[in-house]
Amino acid sequence: MAYAATLSSLTEELIEVILNQPEPARLKSLRDSSLRSLRYHNHLRTNQFDVEKHVNGIEERFRVLNRDGLADALRERLDALSAVSNKFTPEMLHFLLELSDQPVKKTKLEDLLPQRKTLIDPGEELKWEDIINEGGLSDDDLWKKPDFNDDSSEDEPLDDDDDEKSNVSFGSGQTSLSSIEAQYRRRPQDYVITSQDDDSLSRVQETQAWRLSRPKASGQDQAKSTRSEFQLVRETLFMLAGLENDLFDKRGEPSDKYLMQHASLYSLQSVLKWFGNISRNFLILRALARKRQQIPLLEVFRDGVAKRLQAFNAVVSNIERRLVDIKEDTTVSLIELQREVEPHVRPLLDLSAIIQQLSRETKSEAFRYLELLFDAASTAQLEGQESIYEFFGKLFFECFQVYLRPIRQWMDEGELREGDETFFVAKAQDEVSLSQVWENQFKLRRAADGSLHTPRFLRPAAVKIFITGKSVVVLKNMGKLSRSGPQAPEPELGFDALTGSDLGSFAPFSEIFNVAFETWMQSKHHAASSTLRRVLSESCDLDGAVAMLHRLYLMSDGYRSDIFALALFNNLDLLNPKWHDRFVLTELAHDAFNELGDIHRIIITATDPESQGDVRTSRRSVRKCLPSIRVTYRMAWPIRIVVSGESIAHYQSVFTFLLQLRRASHMLQASHKSMKAVGREHEQALYYGLRSKILWLCASLQSYLSNLVIAPLTEKLRKDLEDAVDVDSMIALHANFTKRLVAEACLGSKLDPIYQCMLDVFDLAIRLEDARRTEHERQAAAATTEEDEEVGDKTHLFVKVNEEEDETFLEEQDKSALVLEDDRTYAEVLREIRSGFDRHLRFIAGGLRGVARASGDPAAAKWDTLAEMLETGVQQSAW
Repeated sequence: MAYAATLSSLTEELIEVILNQPEPARLKSLRDSSLRSLRYHNHLRTNQFDVEKHVNGIEERFRVLNRDGLADALRERLDALSAVSNKFTPEMLHFLLELSDQPVKKTKLEDLLPQRKTLIDPGEELKWEDIINEGGLSDDDLWKKPDFNDDSSEDEPLDDDDDEKSNVSFGSGQTSLSSIEAQYRRRPQDYVITSQDDDSLSRVQETQAWRLSRPKASGQDQAKSTRSEFQLVRETLFMLAGLENDLFDKRGEPSDKYLMQHASLYSLQSVLKWFGNISRNFLILRALARKRQQIPLLEVFRDGVAKRLQAFNAVVSNIERRLVDIKEDTTVSLIELQREVEPHVRPLLDLSAIIQQLSRETKSEAFRYLELLFDAASTAQLEGQESIYEFFGKLFFECFQVYLRPIRQWMDEGELREGDETFFVAKAQDEVSLSQVWENQFKLRRAADGSLHTPRFLRPAAVKIFITGKSVVVLKNMGKLSRSGPQAPEPELGFDALTGSDLGSFAPFSEIFNVAFETWMQSKHHAASSTLRRVLSESCDLDGAVAMLHRLYLMSDGYRSDIFALALFNNLDLLNPKWHDRFVLTELAHDAFNELGDIHRIIITATDPESQGDVRTSRRSVRKCLPSIRVTYRMAWPIRIVVSGESIAHYQSVFTFLLQLRRASHMLQASHKSMKAVGREHEQALYYGLRSKILWLCASLQSYLSNLVIAPLTEKLRKDLEDAVDVDSMIALHANFTKRLVAEACLGSKLDPIYQCMLDVFDLAIRLEDARRTEHERQAAAATTEEDEEVGDKTHLFVKVNEEEDETFLEEQDKSALVLEDDRTYAEVLREIRSGFDRHLRFIAGGLRGVARASGDPAAAKWDTLAEMLETGVQQSAW
């Protein structure tokens, strides 16, 4: 309450000052509105850097306009304010700046004098009359323009009096102001420092005199001068620190004009060349450290190189300090300097070699240096160079942390940084449906040679990283990604953590890194994958959807599948022209599977236009209409991620084969109950033998597909899906299941001739049944003709009781569907069917046996088993 009362009183006082005693009603209105603005404002605080920049700009403007007195006074107060400033200081300065109005023109320095009485001794007041009287000048001489003639030299400086006179033209008011500002203005003389230690200065000059001396050449010999080793060591240290020196040129080449009294020229040049090599390599490092990079991955490498150079400069500075401030007896030697800096130089030389290799690889990727640093650390560890191993190991992990950022963002949030070309995951430009997010929304970048666009040491883990990110994306689209609970700590991934682990002292660096990175990655991969698997199983009922696919496509529920198939076959046999109508087919499927639930997801269509032609032709062959029947089961889009379109196509091919097999069996079993003996005795024996053989073949194929192919594979798929670690594994397992299903069911490209031969056998079953019915109708027609002839011999005319009675609709349709076999007899047709069946059976059995022996396909064992089953029929075909 005290704060509110204070704020209210201050606000009211401010309004009264600004408006000069306003009316009470208006004062109350303005006060209330101002208090609301002050209490509920949501503006950011004043930018302290902008305020400081503005204040410094005013000081600079004072100095530019020759108001140094005001500038000094402003600076003095700003320095005093900095000692007692708090968090509200920028707001106060900003408030004063907003109130200021042309400070350069309207500010007078004398207004500050009452506040500076304790700092300025006013002394005796100086007037212009005193100056005129003392100098013997008149008013005319005072305002006369100076005469710049040739009598005075241009180099002769003006005295202070002349300078004062030259400024008189500004007017008397400004003259008095300038005299006051002169008290605060610094002159060049104020910066002069008087040296009292001339001996030290002389010694410094003597030590640097050799730089100015120029030795004279004698004859054709190059001029050389002898220098002390201390001087050479000092110049070498300057070179190592990146400073200008007289011993090495800008390219790092040592000068050959200096000698040492106690060393030969060859020995000296050998040592200097060693340092010169360091200089040339350091030039490469320093050039990289000065060059700004736009890519963060390259910028962190530049920063790492700069830090290593700075650390080496600290080593050089310590050596210089020890030589300058000698505390004990010290021998100054180039050899000793070489021995001391060599351990610090070696890793930098190797780093320079890496940079040179990068410069030669003009088309290398931004992460290429990570591979080189990784290889350098591994090589140093194998060679037992611990210091170099630590040098490159720490530099590698400093740079790798930046490369790890997009990986962490992808695995945690499922997001990609826009414009990041260094990451190996890319997003498709076109938007795709939710069911295609997993397959087509994202892709792995690859190089021109087909390799992954990622460092070599990360390629084994790239696929798992890719899967984890896609899992997070799918969870976000499903609204199931939750970060509200406590998050497990991320495993530390650094050089010290790796070397401090159990494997740090024994395993190679690559192995240590792989184990550590796998642990880091698994902490993120396991959470996303397990969550997505649980959501697919619980929320989307993945197991139920797969089981429904097996009921529809694989006919695992034989009873309900037969209800649908028999209804379809009856429509074909009845020559129903609307048999292919999708509403009719869908209704048949709904009636068959009505007790399974979600029947509204099932849609049956006939997609082939040719199947919608003459139904008489379509019913005679399993190749005509049955392949056009397509089963569609509408699944939730997350389920369609696991069940791909290719898998659905494989399911459809198996469904078609099973439907064709049922069609052949149905044709031979439909008329079994009402079957009558047709033809003579040998014709009946031939017919029954053929029927039993074809039924045996269909039963063998049905048993093989159900017991040896579908049942084992579906059971294995169920267990594998339970043990799958991620969605990609589930997709691969299901895709492999459908591929094996097609291969073991003899529907692959290798067995296409055998599959076509099986279809020929199925057509023989339809042809056999049509031939029997045709012969039966022919015999019935002949018997009717004989009876009519007997009746015609009589003179009595009458109408049969059943003349107006028609046969059943099924019988009429069956009659119209039958086709006579040209002029061939019933026996000839049966013998032709038997010959074709024997030929096809031998081809199927022999072909399966040959392909099984020649192929390395996992399904070859199943093919061999089927061939053995069918060879029994071949051996018994002696009749």
